[in-house]
Amino acid sequence: MSIRRNQGLVLSEIMFILLLISAMVMVVFVGRLSLDEAKRTEAAKATAVTLLKWFDELGSEASKVPAALQEKCRPAETAEDAAAKTEVKVAARTWGGCRDALLAEGGPLHEEKNPFEPEYSVFSEKCDRGNRGTRGGIVVEESLKVAPGQPAAFAPIAHGRVLEKDLGIRIAICDKGSFVIKIGESKL
Repeated sequence: MSIRRNQGLVLSEIMFILLLISAMVMVVFVGRLSLDEAKRTEAAKATAVTLLKWFDELGSEASKVPAALQEKCRPAETAEDAAAKTEVKVAARTWGGCRDALLAEGGPLHEEKNPFEPEYSVFSEKCDRGNRGTRGGIVVEESLKVAPGQPAAFAPIAHGRVLEKDLGIRIAICDKGSFVIKIGESKL
């Protein structure tokens, strides 16, 4: 058996060192991408939590909510009241009107942007993996009536849905892969 002495690095050793360095660079690169994604997801969560707190304030103390937003988002006392308003041609308070008021000047989400896709809306109808515009969007769902003993069911709230007192809502966001992250529930 022969022992090498002071011949320097051979090609295989140089290749191993280069492979090791490139692997370390890739780990740093992937870590940086993951950090950016996590920051954007947390920004979307913070916006959703702001909306959830706002809905809780709307349901508890209307005095904290500006009058312009109360006019658009305060729910009717009962479903019959809401039906009476639409029959008399008084503008019913719908989710679409409330959503527009939340995003309008003076609304709690006025300056918020979609952290993943700034050119798209803060709100999404649902998380759709085929649509990049839903990434980072807030999904607002209404609770559906189910038989006693059945688990709670939720569906995306329609733009024209009249807001009623005690309407259960669930707030969620879509992550980078358009998977749902549930934030919380509230009642109007």
